[in-house]
Amino acid sequence: MTRSLRTSRASRTLLRTATATAALSAVSVLACGIAPTAVADDTVQVVHQDGLGPNGPWLRLQETTPDREPGVQEVSPKPDPVHLNGSLRLAIAAGQQAQAAHYFNATWTPEPMQPLLNGGVSYWAYTASEGSSVTNIGANLQLPASCGGFTTLSFEPGNNTDVQGAALKPDTWQKYRLTGSSVMRTSRAVAGVPAGADAPLSHFVTACEGAYGVIADIGRLGDPNGTLNTYVDNITAKGTTWDFAVTGRASAALTVAEEIRAGGDPRPADASYSDPADGPEYQGIGTRLTLKGPAGLRADQLTVMSEGSEVPLTRLPNGTFTGELHTSLRAGATLEPGGKAGAAFTLAAAKGAPTGRLDVTTELTVTVDGTDGPVRTGVSATDHSRITAGTKPSPSPSPTHPHPGGGQGHWGGNHGSGGSPAQPNGPVDTGDGTTALTASGADGLSDPGLAIGAAGLLAAVAATVGSLRAARGRRG
Repeated sequence: MTRSLRTSRASRTLLRTATATAALSAVSVLACGIAPTAVADDTVQVVHQDGLGPNGPWLRLQETTPDREPGVQEVSPKPDPVHLNGSLRLAIAAGQQAQAAHYFNATWTPEPMQPLLNGGVSYWAYTASEGSSVTNIGANLQLPASCGGFTTLSFEPGNNTDVQGAALKPDTWQKYRLTGSSVMRTSRAVAGVPAGADAPLSHFVTACEGAYGVIADIGRLGDPNGTLNTYVDNITAKGTTWDFAVTGRASAALTVAEEIRAGGDPRPADASYSDPADGPEYQGIGTRLTLKGPAGLRADQLTVMSEGSEVPLTRLPNGTFTGELHTSLRAGATLEPGGKAGAAFTLAAAKGAPTGRLDVTTELTVTVDGTDGPVRTGVSATDHSRITAGTKPSPSPSPTHPHPGGGQGHWGGNHGSGGSPAQPNGPVDTGDGTTALTASGADGLSDPGLAIGAAGLLAAVAATVGSLRAARGRRG
């Protein structure tokens, strides 16, 4: 709220009364595809926690409303389906109300509604089963308006549908857009509509002077002991989309072997992700692998293994190959703020594969409720290897280093459950009189492998020399 608006006692009293008595909305959260909330000309304005309060640009109305205890009005790490960087949480317990408001100008001048609708008014909403005693209602979008007198017009998804034409579904993000046919509930008797009654938005567009701003709101549930836990984001009006976001963002790192010998052993690679304490949640995480090799390289000439399974590769029109890696966590399927995750895998090239540089990129993906398939986050790292036709054993990966996207250290193949050993490529004594293979350093054989191999060679030479001496003795 602007300073000149807050100094008007009469306007402030009207606003508090209207928003406190506005009817409750029903947010629908349904399966729908991911599409940006903003149109091409919309400006995205990021709102962090410090932008939600007395200095705006968004105000917590209950901080100055004495007739209702304030609920929760905060920027949460819960990811929205568009930017995946957090959202605005509105939650209430018994007798509470939670509202976040933005006003269009400092002069308390209403904006005509038809241009607002033409420019697009929309938002995303989510009703969580956890923390809610009811799940068929949720946060609404209100227009504080002048209609021959002050009123609040509430878009209630329980009386409307989302952009896909579907009704409320708990625990799923859903997008809503206000149109002339949207059913709106008025808090006061205006434009021939009784207080608490409904009419199409087109009726108010014609009868009202305009809207002062937008309000995300949850309030009276009808049950004095009722609770409600909701999230909203990407509220769009007057050419601006407000993206509520935490300040941190996950980073990624990747290490791959410097050389992959065509026809040789698989070479280890490791991707890791780190989410800072002030970062968002990343739910249902996975890893998208992208490979770009030398000209003429085919998918059947590359083998990627992840947690014991071969990863199917798809060739894209630009000649790159993609696949999905298993991504493990220390616990659970959500990368929480302050947490780490990673993906260990191996790369092998078939004999006769084209030689040259192989670029490897790993990107964190998430699962968004109501969407099909993994959603890319942009949190990625790139490293490169080289496919060679030489006979020298391939060197192991160089020590871990940060890559584009940041990150510190690598997952090392251990996902909190012991992990898998590195790929074998050198002989060692197994303790039962035979030899096995073990991971190596940059020259292919580990120091124990070299020592044991040398000892075995000396023993074999000694035995041969002994045999020759015995044979000469018999001849003599």
